[in-house]
This record gives sequence, C-alpha cells and structure tokens, in this order.
Amino acid sequence: MITTGLLIDHEATVSDLAALLERQWPDWYNPRGASARADLCDRLERNRLPLGILAFADGAVVGTCALTAGSGGLVTERSPWLGGLVVDPAFRRRGVGRALLARAKLEAKRLGHARLHALTAEALDLFDADGWRLLEMVPLNGEAHAVYVITV
Repeated sequence: MITTGLLIDHEATVSDLAALLERQWPDWYNPRGASARADLCDRLERNRLPLGILAFADGAVVGTCALTAGSGGLVTERSPWLGGLVVDPAFRRRGVGRALLARAKLEAKRLGHARLHALTAEALDLFDADGWRLLEMVPLNGEAHAVYVITV
C-alpha cells in the first residue's frame, strides 16, 4: 500500500531521499553541483513553500516531490509549482507518482492556492493521466519541457 506524508514529519528519511535524488539526477546532484541534502532540508516546512512530500511503500520511502514557489530556472509569474518528483525505479508503475500528485494537490489547496503548476520533460503521461492541462512546451537546457496546470 502506498501512503504519503510531509517531509517535516519524517526528517529521518532525508539521508535515504538524498541518496535517491543523487542516483536519479547525477547531473544535478553531485559534488560540483547542487546538494540533495540541502534541498531536502529546505523543504522541511509544514505551512509554507518549499514543502516536501514523501511516498512510502510498506514503511520505506520510495518517492518524493515538493511544492515550490518557482520551477527549475523557468522565469514566470506562475506559482506554486510541483517539482522534484522522483520515484525509486523499483517502485515505478505502482501508483507512487499518482499518490505524490494527489498529496501535492491537497497540500496546495490547504495552503490556499487555487492552481498548481508543473514542469516536466519525462513524466508527460503521468500528468496527462492525472487530468493536468498542458499549457505549453518550452525549451529548457536544450530539451523540450511541458508546462502543466491543474485546479486544486
């Protein structure tokens, strides 16, 4: 069974999550790049952005995402954003991504937001299947990214 929670309530998972982020995004999280641990520690919030969200399977953390004010270098007035969506490869196609999207929408609504945006180059099928509306395709770092929105 997949469950979700806030990172602030599961601070002990930061090391495991940092390792997952470093494995999945080595071009971003590496000794010369960004710090996964620092990014996760920034998300230790309950009532403001950035807010970390976790997914668990049988008590083990298997995915994460965050609600953030901005998105990955994209200059826009849109906010908030769902970002940093990562699911352990061993748990993909088991509903983890969907559970994270559902929790992100609930948290955005709880924080008083009417809409939630997302930027992705890889998870288009996930966002399409979950009812998000494609706003536009934008080039970012030489790769096409989809900008999505959903009413929460």
